[in-house]
Amino acid sequence: MTEEQAAKLIEQNEKLLEENAALRSELQQQKDLVAALLKKLYGARSERLSTDQLLMAFLEDEAKKPAAAGADDLGPAADPETGKPRAKRTSRLADSLKSLPTTERIIVSPEVLADPQAYRLIGEEVSERLHVSPAAFTREIIRRQTHVRRRDPAAVPLTPPLEPCLLPGSVLTPSLGAHLLIEKFCYHQPFYRQEWRLRATHGIELRRDLMCSWHDHLARLLEPLHQLIAADIRRSDYVKVDETPIRHLDPGSGKTAQGYLWTYHHPEHGALFDWHASRANTCLDSILIGEGEKDSFQGHLQSDGLRAYRTFIDRHDSLEIIPVSCLAHIRRKFTEAQGDHPRITAWILLQIGKIYRIEAELKRRRAGPDLRRRARRILLRRIHRHLRKLFEHLKKHRRRILPKSALGKALSYARDQWPHLEPCFEDGRIEFDNNHTEGVIRPTKLGMKNWMFFGGEHTGQRSAIVYTLVEQVRRHGEDPHAYLQWVFERFMHDPEPENPRALLPAAWIEARRDAIEISAERVA
Repeated sequence: MTEEQAAKLIEQNEKLLEENAALRSELQQQKDLVAALLKKLYGARSERLSTDQLLMAFLEDEAKKPAAAGADDLGPAADPETGKPRAKRTSRLADSLKSLPTTERIIVSPEVLADPQAYRLIGEEVSERLHVSPAAFTREIIRRQTHVRRRDPAAVPLTPPLEPCLLPGSVLTPSLGAHLLIEKFCYHQPFYRQEWRLRATHGIELRRDLMCSWHDHLARLLEPLHQLIAADIRRSDYVKVDETPIRHLDPGSGKTAQGYLWTYHHPEHGALFDWHASRANTCLDSILIGEGEKDSFQGHLQSDGLRAYRTFIDRHDSLEIIPVSCLAHIRRKFTEAQGDHPRITAWILLQIGKIYRIEAELKRRRAGPDLRRRARRILLRRIHRHLRKLFEHLKKHRRRILPKSALGKALSYARDQWPHLEPCFEDGRIEFDNNHTEGVIRPTKLGMKNWMFFGGEHTGQRSAIVYTLVEQVRRHGEDPHAYLQWVFERFMHDPEPENPRALLPAAWIEARRDAIEISAERVA
């Protein structure tokens, strides 16, 4: 064999090796796509993983699950995490019905009714039933009578002034406005569906375009409250942020365009929604940046690591903004990569699971920020360091892990985000994940399955305002309808209140609970 032939063979071999590597990479990507599709179609929706399943994948042996209780085991079932017996369930439905208006019917046997003197009462059997009446609409006619003084031809007729109304020249009332908004933003009923329901059930011809104009008017009334909540979040030192895509109509194009509902969450001030037509880092300025540095946000900003958040922090380098990662997003990447190198992903998920189990125990014991910080340093710091070293090692020395594979992408994401979990060990108030914000977003996605998209780019912000106030009330377990009706009544009598902070959901909830306590004390 000549040198020229040997050189050609070496060149062909190198080309074949490169082609083989490319085909392997493409094949792995196709496998990952198929696995992701099958999981989306048939897999569990929850991200919670069984420890037995992870151990089985890691040890390559069948994990033995505890045997089911036999027929002779009459004790209460044990909690699989704590091992303690579960408390016996109580009838919460029966307890909740005690506060409802109650009517009683007494049923007597026909024989007793025929001759009541021949029988005496020795007991009774009581049963309960629950009835419902559909929402009732009442038409109110206001007649302002005009009078004139008798035997005085020059007297001026007297007509009482019109009472304050929510929208002049309209039938809109606080209760009706609250009902329409709650149906859409709390129970996910679009205006077109409400229009049909009002016509079919009550015979009321209320067009959806009129509902949209009322929605616009009511959102403008609530906008000052939205701005106050934004100011409270801006003055805090710890904010969680996430964004979710929602499409909106794009007039003139005949199509819908992509927009984003940005969600901010603070443990004390609750959630706030803000709408923008893009995902640019400048969208964060509307909430987090004030008129000056003193009025702008400074502190820990927790997110999923989107490039827009880093660009925002770099652009405002004069502000002390510290990025914090989300452990749930890191775990999600490895969950999606379970089919690629299962033993490696199983061990990583087991270690992350240990972090969450310790956090759950601290939460169960209602540990304060100082105790959580000390516990994390003692119990979790070692796990954090081991995983960081593993990510570095696998990325540098594991050639079998293709960069474009699911595990390769998960490792790249974890290496990039892992250092930003460090603030969790310095401040016990900071959570390891952004799950609260994702939980706040979930109702908007349920609604989107019904109304599909926003009616226009300007519609997104007014929807964000209503979503904010509904979530502010709902997170305390109170009734959003009662709050909106109350706040609309206040705006009806005073459209520009001197102290709008007294109309915030937190103030209403505090006043409502104080009134309940006073009423209970009087009864006692």
